[in-house]
Amino acid sequence: MSTLTRRTVLRALGTAGLAGVAAAITGCAPTIGTGGLPRIDGAYDGPPIRLRFWNGLTGGDGPVMRTLIAEFTREHPNIGIDMYALPWTDFYQKFPAAVTSGLAPDFALMHNFQVATNAARKVIMPVDEVLDTVGLVEADYLPVVWDSGVYRGQRWSLPLDMWPDSLFYNRRVLEQAGLDPDAPPVDRAGYEQALDAVASSGVQGHWLPAVDPQGVGRGFDSLLWQFGGEHYDSAGRAATFAEQAGVDALVWQQSLIRAGWSPRNVSGSDASMAFKNDQNAFLWGGPGALINDLGQVDGLDWDVAPLPQIGGQRAAFSGSHQFVVSRQPSFDADRLAAVVTFLGWILANSIGWATAGPVPARLPILASPELADLPAQAHVAEGVEHIRFYPLVPGIAEVQTTILYPAIGDALLSLGDPRSALDTATTQASFLLQENVEKYGRA
Repeated sequence: MSTLTRRTVLRALGTAGLAGVAAAITGCAPTIGTGGLPRIDGAYDGPPIRLRFWNGLTGGDGPVMRTLIAEFTREHPNIGIDMYALPWTDFYQKFPAAVTSGLAPDFALMHNFQVATNAARKVIMPVDEVLDTVGLVEADYLPVVWDSGVYRGQRWSLPLDMWPDSLFYNRRVLEQAGLDPDAPPVDRAGYEQALDAVASSGVQGHWLPAVDPQGVGRGFDSLLWQFGGEHYDSAGRAATFAEQAGVDALVWQQSLIRAGWSPRNVSGSDASMAFKNDQNAFLWGGPGALINDLGQVDGLDWDVAPLPQIGGQRAAFSGSHQFVVSRQPSFDADRLAAVVTFLGWILANSIGWATAGPVPARLPILASPELADLPAQAHVAEGVEHIRFYPLVPGIAEVQTTILYPAIGDALLSLGDPRSALDTATTQASFLLQENVEKYGRA
């Protein structure tokens, strides 16, 4: 029996209504079914049916998904899809509550680094049984992407895309500094030389968003991998980012500020605004947000390339949107067939999703002439062979965002000792990882 508090009741009311309150009071969830998916032999061809689809696509990517849904329903008029977009933070709070309350959507879209957590919570279903019907083939995906939906020997998600952090560069700033705007830097020496050159022309070329832990933390992730490090041990029970690779990554980030290549105490919006006004040469970030944002600025001369190799090997943080099937109190074979019909269609037609910024996860589509018609996305795709994902560990996103990223931001704001900052964060992260083993190990 859990301890009932006013906050518990209010939280439950805010996420799942009366059924959520019942779960909070009793300390357990309503029965949501424990069997597998019903057998699906092919596409749905029955009477009209409406599906519920949840995601966090509240930005410019939302209209793109709605356009694709409309295209699908024109081809499949017997399948309607009601899409509900919530801010991602709200989505990850409300989705498990909706499932445990028996109010789950039919399917959802979530980030790859949240799949293991939701699998451990048992609010999504293994989808191995529908792979053939959906048309998922291992040879069509990079190994890191194919493996990203597999947890404890089962597949829990279907990858839609990849969005590797990439190097967005202001061509006009580079040209005014005497650099070739068609040849962005590809390694540490070239990158630092470019920063020196633009500094000579009066521009600080890399505005490091130290006050935005998420933005600066993902840059650290890429650098950690480039310097040969890992975030966690293979079992996901201890943090390892305070080893020499992590120290080297943070030292290099600090050098951007110490050398005057980045202003101090700036945010991601500061960096973006400076870039749009030709006062910043480079942005490190994901294509999902930046391609559409920069593309709307009249007169801005920009392009994008894979991240430069600062450490001993190429690597870039990447995320992936992945489809999941929600656990239900009981499964209706017709509804599942309709879900599978849509998932098979959109994964085969994900070139349309590329207009939102991310690049398709499916390699044949990635190599298609249609992607070449999207120059920015095609340039991002040049670096996908070197992408890295977070390990498939339940609760990993919480460790990153609540412990590691704030520690990186604090070290950059104070320019304090990198090893000390990372040692402290490692201790805290390892403690949380051990708690997560207990928490999700019983799930």
